Amino acid sequence: MTERERVRDLLSVAIAVGVLAWGAIGAWTAITVGNYPWNKWIPFANGASKGVVLGILAAVAVAIVSAKGSRTRWRWAVFISAFIGGGLLGTLRDLLGAPTPVLYFAEPLSDERWYGTTMLLHWAGKVALPAVVCAVTLTLLAARPYRRGQSIASSTALVLAGIALLLLPVIASNLAPEAQGNGEHVNADIWAFLRCWIVGMPTLAVGLLRMLSLLISRSESPSIPSPYGNALPASASRNRRPGS
Repeated sequence: MTERERVRDLLSVAIAVGVLAWGAIGAWTAITVGNYPWNKWIPFANGASKGVVLGILAAVAVAIVSAKGSRTRWRWAVFISAFIGGGLLGTLRDLLGAPTPVLYFAEPLSDERWYGTTMLLHWAGKVALPAVVCAVTLTLLAARPYRRGQSIASSTALVLAGIALLLLPVIASNLAPEAQGNGEHVNADIWAFLRCWIVGMPTLAVGLLRMLSLLISRSESPSIPSPYGNALPASASRNRRPGS
């Protein structure tokens, strides 16, 4: 039971940290675009929703490495597995070529300009950095002895991540200027927001169900009776005064 709860804690925390880390990278991309309104919040929404998937991959990698009976219970092994799980997809995508330009009218980078310093900077800032944040968090969590309270905390983090994903489209639509441009890129906002809702609803539902289950099991768990019952231990009986 404890091992299962630890794995669930890893998944919950990984999803929450993934939304925060990759959402922050997406927000940074959105802020630095500095051009047309329809691009403004799409990277933010895409980054937050992508963080759920990458966080799950990182947690699964950690769960495999730190499985019961495994001989690789080493913090560096846990860290490296989480880093690979969180950064593998982004690394493969960067190796396949330059990403699609954020601005629709911008020409994609040629292979000569992409492979080299440009790719390394992109990989370090937008792939490796959030993967390191997620890996460090999961390594610290995996190294701690299990405590029942951490399951409640991780479930709360999962619920907050789901709420953030559901509210992100509303916040973005209120802060971002009115979308302009051709129909294809105006609709890109809608697809980005739909991804947030599609990912956010099951995230919130799972977090609420797990928290409710933990609270119910805690309330129904019987209290541990005293090993002496109503009788005093022998040492206390000997020290007890007559007539008291």
